Amino acid sequence: MIIFSGSFLLAMSQLLWIEQAGFNVLIFCFVGLFAVFLLRKKLSQPIFLLLCGLFLGSILANFSAINAKRHQYQDTTIDTIEVVGTIVDLPVLTDMGRLGVRQKFAFAVENSKPEFPLRRILVSWYNNETILKAGQSWVLEVKPKPIHGFKNPGSFDYAKWLFRQGYDATATVRQAELFEEKTPGLLNHINRARSNIADLISENISNPRVEGLIRALTIGDRSLIDFEDSQMFQQTGTAHIIAISGLHIGLVALIGIFIGRLFFAIFPSERFNRFKFEAVFTIFLALIYTLLAGASIPTLRALIMVFVFAISPIIKRNISRWISLSIALMLVLLFDPFSVLDVGFWFSFTAVAILIYVFTGRKPYHSKLISITKAQLMILIGLMPLMLVIFNQINLLTPIINLIILPLVSLLLIPTIMFSLLITPVSSELGGLAFSLTEFISEIFLGILEFFKDFDYLVVSITSSGFLIIIGLIVFSILVISSSVFRWRWFGLFLLLPVFIKPENSIEDNEFSVNVLDVGQGLSIVVRTKDKVLLYDTGAKYESGFSMANAVVIPFLNYSGITNIDKVILSHLDNDHAGGIEEILKKYPNAETLSVDGNYEPCQSGENWKWNNISFTILSPFEITPYLGNNSSCVIHIQSEYGSVLLTADIEVPVEYRLTHHLETAIASDVLIVPHHGSRTSSDLDFIQAVNPKFAINSSGFMNQFNHPHPQIKQIYLEKGIEFYDTQEKGRIEIKFLSEGVLVESYKGLKRNIWDL
Repeated sequence: MIIFSGSFLLAMSQLLWIEQAGFNVLIFCFVGLFAVFLLRKKLSQPIFLLLCGLFLGSILANFSAINAKRHQYQDTTIDTIEVVGTIVDLPVLTDMGRLGVRQKFAFAVENSKPEFPLRRILVSWYNNETILKAGQSWVLEVKPKPIHGFKNPGSFDYAKWLFRQGYDATATVRQAELFEEKTPGLLNHINRARSNIADLISENISNPRVEGLIRALTIGDRSLIDFEDSQMFQQTGTAHIIAISGLHIGLVALIGIFIGRLFFAIFPSERFNRFKFEAVFTIFLALIYTLLAGASIPTLRALIMVFVFAISPIIKRNISRWISLSIALMLVLLFDPFSVLDVGFWFSFTAVAILIYVFTGRKPYHSKLISITKAQLMILIGLMPLMLVIFNQINLLTPIINLIILPLVSLLLIPTIMFSLLITPVSSELGGLAFSLTEFISEIFLGILEFFKDFDYLVVSITSSGFLIIIGLIVFSILVISSSVFRWRWFGLFLLLPVFIKPENSIEDNEFSVNVLDVGQGLSIVVRTKDKVLLYDTGAKYESGFSMANAVVIPFLNYSGITNIDKVILSHLDNDHAGGIEEILKKYPNAETLSVDGNYEPCQSGENWKWNNISFTILSPFEITPYLGNNSSCVIHIQSEYGSVLLTADIEVPVEYRLTHHLETAIASDVLIVPHHGSRTSSDLDFIQAVNPKFAINSSGFMNQFNHPHPQIKQIYLEKGIEFYDTQEKGRIEIKFLSEGVLVESYKGLKRNIWDL
């Protein structure tokens, strides 16, 4: 069973990297499986199970990919479509500033056009006076969009998240009609209970940060956790605490064991032993908590694992823990083949495997506290290599932080939350006191994380020493976890030395790179020489609080091993270019900042400097004039012996004309950042001819409302034989000016997945 499940998992893991599946692969796998069965008598049992697992896993992986792709909405030309369906989750209300209040909800489609076989869509409804509820059926006229997210190294893959939640598209409501209020079913009763719990928390908790934390821990609703707190959880390695998964379901399972043991002590039975009582209460409480948490994919996965490990006493079978883990693995993959895409899947099964390995056949400690502490420490150390591979960085303080935080959460915070929710309907006074205690503990919890989050120098990036770090951590983890090599355990500390090696930059003198980040309808460019970094624009910040600086720019800089910015240039004051400056300067306070507004050093024609033999020259604005919006944009020419690039921001034809006729030789460049996102107000033909670029790089948002880049403008570049790249199609675009020439790479060109359009 172990061999079969391991090979099955290996085959399913192809979903992590395949771009698309095909029927030819399915046919090959079926033929291979048939051949294995014909030759089964000539094969040893391990080889037979290995091959069966590989072929069956490949069949399931490719079939699942084909089916998912068939339902994915991919048309970018349709204006609106009509769908009939039901709201199947708690709607989330968000104040979007000038756009008004947005209600966002999951919508299960029951009827749509045959050419669009949608199953589930994520719907946004702006300025709707009706308070939406789970269970309502609506006829909606919506503007659909394919699932899409910003594509940059190091940043959150929103498209992958949408795909994993089962969404075939996103949509915005244009018109709607309430179809019917369905008779309350089990799902509606559960969502009503979740809604009541959310209201109870809101009424009794005054601190918004604490309210968001408690809602996340009880009903799995993380919508009130702001971006800064999300980053804090990520930086401290405690993000798993606010995402209800194996940790929380496991804790509830332990409570079930305790209650079952207590129940058996009060009501002893000769027919049923204590272990059956424990198993029944464990499964029951885990099921209830899973339902209250919205029956999300991670909670269902954890529920399956609890069920498999708890079922042994009920069916009177002494099942090996390794066999139980293998069965749970198979059931999870059969139930949800795309589980292999989830970080939580790998963490959950790796953590359980570590626990089984560490404690099976070992003499238990007399102190349960020592056993629990050892379990936590072994899991955290064992998961460090996996965290580095998945997140590209780890905080070396993560084990210590978790050793402090996990007991606080599991022994104090979650029990007080549960007690508060149970006692408040009985006594509002006791409930108020209980919630006050819960709020106090939560603030301590957040305060501890606030203290640890600023230890940036202990964050290790995979770019520092690449696989040398990973190998060192793997061997270190094995040495620490394995008791058979106990005496060599602390020798493993020497394997951590590569962690402290300063990140290396592969760029040499006279070379530089330009990264045009995918920030949607906006602009942010990172220019890097051998030992200097320039940030040109920051992307937008929206009234909801979402910032491209936090979501894209800073994660990219972290991923690239960049710890300092030497100069920030804000081309002009438009939000889509300068909205994230506050977040950037908060993270990099020593950066010199230039702009066309009076709050920073002036950006003016004639300014120039050199970094590592790379020349930077500001070409516009020509003189200090009243702010002219787009035409006040700070234009920069960057030149090395291996190539040049012209950064133009949002300049329009008048400035292009002036640059063409006054600085014609100065603007000639190998690469042109297309002015104003490809708008018709820019990219004059004479200007393009004067620059004479080989490559044109455009930054624009996916299906943006301005129709950027305009087809006529794009066609002009193509007719001139200029290679045209656009971030909405390619994601992050990197241009390297190296001794071997100018190289252009895109994020989607290097990495494309089955959930990508």
